[in-house]
Amino acid sequence: MSRIIFIVFCFSLAVHPVSADSYSGNKILEILGEDRNGEAVREFKTQFILDKSLRNPALGIKLTAGHDSGSVITAVTLTAAGCDINDIKYKQFAGALPFDISFNDDANAIQQKFKDARGPEDDIRLKFKKDGITVNIYFKTAGKKKIMYIKFTQNIGSVGPYRIDGGHDVPVASLAPLTPEPAKNEAKPNAKTENKTVASLPTAATFSNKSPAATARASEDPFYNSIMNVIESGEEEMFKDIKKAPTPKANFWNYKYTYSTSVSIPGEKYNMLYSFPFQSSQLDFVSVLAETDGASPVIQAKYAEVESKLKADFKPSEGWTYSYTVNPEDPNGPKDLELRNPKLGSIVLDYSINPYGKHVLYLRFLLQYT
Repeated sequence: MSRIIFIVFCFSLAVHPVSADSYSGNKILEILGEDRNGEAVREFKTQFILDKSLRNPALGIKLTAGHDSGSVITAVTLTAAGCDINDIKYKQFAGALPFDISFNDDANAIQQKFKDARGPEDDIRLKFKKDGITVNIYFKTAGKKKIMYIKFTQNIGSVGPYRIDGGHDVPVASLAPLTPEPAKNEAKPNAKTENKTVASLPTAATFSNKSPAATARASEDPFYNSIMNVIESGEEEMFKDIKKAPTPKANFWNYKYTYSTSVSIPGEKYNMLYSFPFQSSQLDFVSVLAETDGASPVIQAKYAEVESKLKADFKPSEGWTYSYTVNPEDPNGPKDLELRNPKLGSIVLDYSINPYGKHVLYLRFLLQYT
């Protein structure tokens, strides 16, 4: 008899989560920015009975966290019935949705609720920014009549746990220095041999959630603005905002599946999105700054120019740390520079030489992918 009671109790938890009022409506968004190993996330996981992958398809909810063990929650996805994400079927989230959204809303109803907050869209998606949150709403068809799922992310550049009442604007505590580590499942241009050594790593300074200097640069500095556009597009929607048509592009890595973009980074030769090794593989972005057929002062000059610009725009006072690693392909050449931010991921100024003696200097990004 006790076994039957236990089974019934477990079933009731699956249908009615613990502390159902703890995270509901706009309060759901307050899990954003929380340490994935912290108490708030543990409570959230208990309420929604999330698995090790931070999801519960039966309850229509999924969290996204960064790629390393010390990362924070970067997105909340809530699904309608029959939604398929990465070949996993989700049921409809039964609780109250943030911003008074309903799964019964069509595109017109959604646009009325968000009004002037409307952003870029495509055939099946509407995008909005409201109260420090980016909202991507995906529909089942191009008619935009039935919602498939909604993804909520804290606006790029925000730091610390999100608070719907605006409390997330207060400065956060100083960050400990970050030790660079290789990202998991990197595509080819991100891959380097393992015997690189860290040359230097400044300590990060205290920084606030919204930097007036960063906000000003976003409108005044094309270099900073274009890089932040890449980071935002990559983290929020896997580059869908900037992806254009398939465009064959001869490149250092001989990638076959390449795409043009709507982004132009000042000083680059070209940029592209690519899928490797298959057309269905995850998209990544690379900006090629210089290419030569052998050792050349052109590489050194471009490296010095971009290194200076990166350090001027992405400051330790705003949460960025710098580290250098020696390139084993050319120990006397430019060291790879990684600029890392615990909320945004990394920007890498990378120098490589292929077996045929071709040299390349490029920017790549290690982002908090979904």
